[in-house]
Amino acid sequence: MLRLEEVVTAVPEVLTGEDALDRPVRWVHVSETADVTHLVKGGELILSTGVGWPTDAAAQRDFAARLVGASIVGVVLELGHRFAEPPRAFTEAAARLDLPFIVLHREARFVAITEAVHSRVIADQMAALKARDEIHALFTQLSLRGSPADYIVAQVARVLGSPTVLEDLTHRVIAVEAMGDDTRILRDWEQRSRDAHDRAADVVARGALPGPDDWTIVPVEARGIRWGYLVALPGRAHLAGRTNVLEQAAIALALGRLADHGADEWTRTSHERIVAALLGRRFAGEASFADRLEASGVPVAGRTLLGLAARVRGSAQGA
Repeated sequence: MLRLEEVVTAVPEVLTGEDALDRPVRWVHVSETADVTHLVKGGELILSTGVGWPTDAAAQRDFAARLVGASIVGVVLELGHRFAEPPRAFTEAAARLDLPFIVLHREARFVAITEAVHSRVIADQMAALKARDEIHALFTQLSLRGSPADYIVAQVARVLGSPTVLEDLTHRVIAVEAMGDDTRILRDWEQRSRDAHDRAADVVARGALPGPDDWTIVPVEARGIRWGYLVALPGRAHLAGRTNVLEQAAIALALGRLADHGADEWTRTSHERIVAALLGRRFAGEASFADRLEASGVPVAGRTLLGLAARVRGSAQGA
């Protein structure tokens, strides 16, 4: 918002809250009164000339606290009408509360600013809706085609640009797309996954938002039955929302799970993929393959492995 031409020409100066300038602006609200908190929903940026702002220091500090309590993302004050200089008490309170407080040193056309920001917000919302429709169509088609779990997981990783894992309720890996980094992704998977689940539960309990380094985890379930979790490691943002992408993929996985013939279909398929990778030498090295086996619930560390080839009597094909 601060880079918009309508704002730049008014010579903005960020006084406080520089570390919070990445907060998303849901809407822009013009208000000249200090009693604005009951008129907003949260996520708004306040534009004001300060005509109705208090001049008493205690009232200014209280005003800043109430704005933060109403989840206002920032305040823009045009100097020259009520305040020739930034109000000191409000500035100090905003700094203490990490509230972005920006002053404009020249007269600004608030209507031009609100139109520019609202047009951008609406355009972003339309782009997000389109992206959600595309993701819904993608995973609906995969579900209708009966795509296997490992293929769906690979599509999630492609869309999000980050390693993705399908695990069962005991945190054993069923399918994985490690984006070429199997060793880093799968090493000590079970413990790392349990830790990530605990962190996610703590974020939910605190009512906070996941951080950029948090894993995105959604359950794979249907008809009251939960079979596992779809996990995406940290990666780039997606217009449809990373959680939404995983939720759509989880629906496709759940529908496929309902259509499976046996209760152990996922485990059997996972083991078939491992054997196929072994026979086809589709692994980066022994350590990488060992990590894949361990993550799938097949312990190999400190063990001696023997290979056995069996031939069915009367058949030329091995089994």
